[in-house]
Parts: sequence; C-alpha cells; structure tokens
Amino acid sequence: MHAWTKTGETSEHPEPWGLYGAFTTMRLFPGGFLPFLDEHLERLLSSAQKLSLPWIPEQAQLLDHLSEVLGLIPSEDHCLVRLCLFEDLLGIATRPAESDGNPVEGWLLPHRRPEPSIKSTADQKLYGSLHELDLKSEDWIIIDPKDNDLRETATSNLIFAEGNNLLIPDDRILKGIVLQKLKPLLSREFSVTAGRPQDQDLSTFSEILLCGTGRGVAPLTSLSELGWSSQSDETFTKTRALYDQLIESARG
Repeated sequence: MHAWTKTGETSEHPEPWGLYGAFTTMRLFPGGFLPFLDEHLERLLSSAQKLSLPWIPEQAQLLDHLSEVLGLIPSEDHCLVRLCLFEDLLGIATRPAESDGNPVEGWLLPHRRPEPSIKSTADQKLYGSLHELDLKSEDWIIIDPKDNDLRETATSNLIFAEGNNLLIPDDRILKGIVLQKLKPLLSREFSVTAGRPQDQDLSTFSEILLCGTGRGVAPLTSLSELGWSSQSDETFTKTRALYDQLIESARG
C-alpha cells in the first residue's frame, strides 16, 4: 500500500474503513490495460466534493501517483487498484483480482448507504465486514432495513433475470461504472426494466447476476436465507459475452 500527504510526502496507508473519505476501485488487466480510468477518477473527485473534503487533489496529481504505483506492478499481473482520498491523504492499494466471473453465494446484510452515490470509506459496517467473507465466492446482498428490499451487493450491482427480461435496480444505489457501460449492450439483447423485486420475492427469477469492477459479470448461485437458488446460466452466458465485448472495445 502507498500513501502521500497533500504536500507530496510519502506516508503510511491507514486502514480505510471507518475513516472519512471516498474511494474507487479499478481493474488492471495483464499488459497494463486499465479500462474506464477517466470515469473512475471523475467519480472519486465528485465523491470527494460531495463529502466536502478539505483537500481534493487535481486529477493530474492523482494520475502522477497512480502511474508511480502502476510502474511497480509486473506487466503480467491481474489486480484491483483502490484509490482513497482522505481528509489530508491520498492512498493507493492493490490486491489480486480473484473474483472475475466466479459463481457467488449471497448472504443478507441489513444496511442503508448514507449517500448511495458516494463510495465512502466511512461506511465501516458495509466495507469493514467484507473480511468475514471469502470474496472470491461470497458477497453481502444488501437489504434495506426500512424498505425491506434488495438493491445491490457490497461489491456489485444486481441484475434480476427471467428469460429475456431483466430487472435492474436504478435508484438509491451506487450506480456502478461497469453496469452503466454495459446497459446499452443489454438493451439490444434483452427487455430491460428499471426496478427492484417486491417484498423480497425472488421466485420469479431464474438467475441473478452481479456486475462490477472486480467481478465483471458473475452468477449468484444461491441466497439461502430467502430460499433462492439459480435455475439457469443462459442469461449469465449471454451477459458475460457482452461484458467481454465491452472490455475489448475499451481497449481501443
């Protein structure tokens, strides 16, 4: 992990969860390919502004430090790169990308994001509890404690599927960069509706997909607390192919 003060001096990277700040996580593919970099930096800086952080670096400064860290990573590595902006510190951390496309077992977590449009390091209940799971094959499915509905996971957006019909939550969630890029492709192949399952009723959905930076597109295998399990992989196969197409297109 790497960190710098606002004056550019190196510092120790703190444990982020519980600290006031914003973050974004990007995927670095082998060969040094990092898709949607501009969108990630824009979201990070926008989140910092919404949080009224006392120090918000220029994008060029972020890129300089990011380039410094990327230069230390072997070209064959496939990893996730997390950028954090705290009140007086910039932190960059990397870890192996091990969950791409893997089947996921879901577990319910009652939680409401304080501000859904911001990826906040202060959200310790959500992100600080990820260490309880094997992230290669598990994720928290967020259930709103007030409205009692399913919206997203701790790491990904959700897509509820039955045949050619997709139901995608689009309000009071963190609108992930990957899903926003993927939606136009989905609309060409599927009938897409914005909304959420009512009263936690998942019985009408044969598949549930996770979509995000780390997972790419991955199938949910089960959510045993609600008695749901996957009945097909047809939509996953089609959607994963569209995701792969999106990534290849981003390579230019």
